[in-house]
Amino acid sequence: MKKKTNAQKKKKLWKHFSKFIRERDKYTCFICGRKGEGGGMHAGHFIPKSVGGLALYFHEDNVHACCYHCNINLGGNLYLYGQKLGQAKCDELYKIKQQIIKDYPFDEMIEKYKNL
Repeated sequence: MKKKTNAQKKKKLWKHFSKFIRERDKYTCFICGRKGEGGGMHAGHFIPKSVGGLALYFHEDNVHACCYHCNINLGGNLYLYGQKLGQAKCDELYKIKQQIIKDYPFDEMIEKYKNL
């Protein structure tokens, strides 16, 4: 059997993690309060995954259910997102952003979120 690459593991983990986030938030947009289902409700990042790295990509405090409008049309609606999180949580997430993770525990995390 061929060993999975980190990119494949990341994709699989995102599938389970994003489902967990949407269910945790009861398919209700954290930012505006809209209810949704399926593809209409995303798992959106406060600190975007492009700059947050793996330290925040799968961080439960950085990811919340977001409707398509807030996440895509409004580019994450970050001002309101930050207000909802509160200053202390925002500061904590920005501090985590500085961390560099070399060996991310993909297999461990896949099992965790697959079983929730």
